[in-house]
Amino acid sequence: MRHEDPEYLAFVRTLPCAHCMHPEAEPHHIIGVGLGGMGTKASDIHTMPLCRPCHRAVHNAAAALNEYPQIRWMIQTQEQWLDHKKVTDSDLDLPF
Repeated sequence: MRHEDPEYLAFVRTLPCAHCMHPEAEPHHIIGVGLGGMGTKASDIHTMPLCRPCHRAVHNAAAALNEYPQIRWMIQTQEQWLDHKKVTDSDLDLPF
């Protein structure tokens, strides 16, 4: 099931582009982490900020998964979110 989080997407929109650092960015849902079907969109937590030209470039790249470090950008965005929300490890219910 796809999880939508308007608050997280609003936060992502405040960040600069993860690729070129342009100050105006929009959420990019990572390619290849959808619901398993062709053309499905990933959950909102799997987003990163990309400016319009970089966003278009990622979607137009023949091998986007190899040419752009989407997973690294996504993790950096999630870490910024946790910092923004002031979440610590003790706040998380982790099994380890």
